[in-house]
Amino acid sequence: MKTPQRRLPKARLALTALVAVGAVAAATTGMAADANPSTVVVTARFADASPLLVGNDVKLHGVRVGAITSMTVAPDGVAAVAMELDPAALPLHRDAKAFVRPVSLLGERYVELDRGSDAAPLLEKGAPIPESQTGQNTDLDQVLNTLDEPTGQSLAALVTVLGEGSQGNGAHLADTIKALAPAMNDTAGLATVLNQQNDVLTRLVDRLTPVASALAADKGKSLDTLIGATQQALGTTAANQQSLDRTLAELPGTLQTARDTLAKLTGTATAAAPTLQAIRPTTDNLAQISQELQRFADSADPALASANPVLDKAQTLLDEARPVVETLQRSGGDTKSLAASLKPIAGQLTDNIGGVFEFIKNWALATNGSDGLSHYFRAGLVVTPDIVSGALPGLGSNLGIGGSPAPLTENPSGKPVDPQAPQQPGGGPAGGLFGGTGKGPGPLLSGSAPDGGATGLTQNQENGLLGFLIGGN
Repeated sequence: MKTPQRRLPKARLALTALVAVGAVAAATTGMAADANPSTVVVTARFADASPLLVGNDVKLHGVRVGAITSMTVAPDGVAAVAMELDPAALPLHRDAKAFVRPVSLLGERYVELDRGSDAAPLLEKGAPIPESQTGQNTDLDQVLNTLDEPTGQSLAALVTVLGEGSQGNGAHLADTIKALAPAMNDTAGLATVLNQQNDVLTRLVDRLTPVASALAADKGKSLDTLIGATQQALGTTAANQQSLDRTLAELPGTLQTARDTLAKLTGTATAAAPTLQAIRPTTDNLAQISQELQRFADSADPALASANPVLDKAQTLLDEARPVVETLQRSGGDTKSLAASLKPIAGQLTDNIGGVFEFIKNWALATNGSDGLSHYFRAGLVVTPDIVSGALPGLGSNLGIGGSPAPLTENPSGKPVDPQAPQQPGGGPAGGLFGGTGKGPGPLLSGSAPDGGATGLTQNQENGLLGFLIGGN
């Protein structure tokens, strides 16, 4: 008899398979996590990542520090290369770089990583290395692919000719190479400098690329326009070559003059420095002074506004004074003549101002008395024989007996005095009506009036002066 086979239900089989798959996945995940628990995945964006493959190495200074785990196309069309890095590759800075390098001529590639400068901030977690900081070397096949068929044939012919020319001339080539050795060393030095300045050259090329692209746009029309403008400028310069030469010839003299002027300017500035330092306190207060002037102007605005009626009134007064001024102007000739006539009189009064004031004082003392009727005039007369004899006609100027002249006497000052001369009350010779200095006929004016007056004034002038002093005519 055959033993019947036992069949498991389908549900139990599906559950068993699911559990097995989950266990395998869990085991695999746990192994992967336990394998590199401290690795970091960093993404680098490349314009073209075609030479790279998943699994290629990532090296830092020639040492392997990770591998490429995946390559995808970003939404903006660039290649996103994910690199799993060891802790030895950290930390990465914001200016970190990644370049595709060839391992050999067979085509294998790796990614050369550069951490960046220590002064730059650290690269944020999850942030990619930007496309501007990635690149790759140019392969030999890319260079050869740029040579078209005519160029390749010409290059082959050149190599053939060089080979035929070098045949049998090895010694000469060796001497040539030996002679070129110093130049080769200089070339090596140049290559070293260029290698050191590789980053600078790279930035220069990156900056020149937009310029070249702009010049190459429109099928070179912009470049043609630029070349045409350059040719026109050069042609204009060539046409004015003589003028340019004369200008260059005069340039040294102009520079010398400018140098002398600058030297004088330096001296002027040096001399002006103390003055500027002296006015520095004033300039420091200019802001305060400006504020005070502004406040004064604000305060003066109402006064200026109220000045308009005053100005209008002043204009009215000026209009009313215009006829008076015109009248005075017409009489200006007579006034000028009168002033010219009064000028000698004023000069004589000024020269004898003391006598004038003494006369006015005495006259005031003589006329300031009054009684019950009116004012009266006080006068004192000193009569001497000399005065009487001088006033009588026919007696001459002395009282000497027998016609002999009287002897000279001395006045109180000790000087000899002629006794025949009329004596004033003070003992000196009389010079006129009010007493004088002996140099003229009176104390007011020297000389005599045309009508023979003793005061030097005309009859009308004497009447006017007398009326002024006693208050009447």
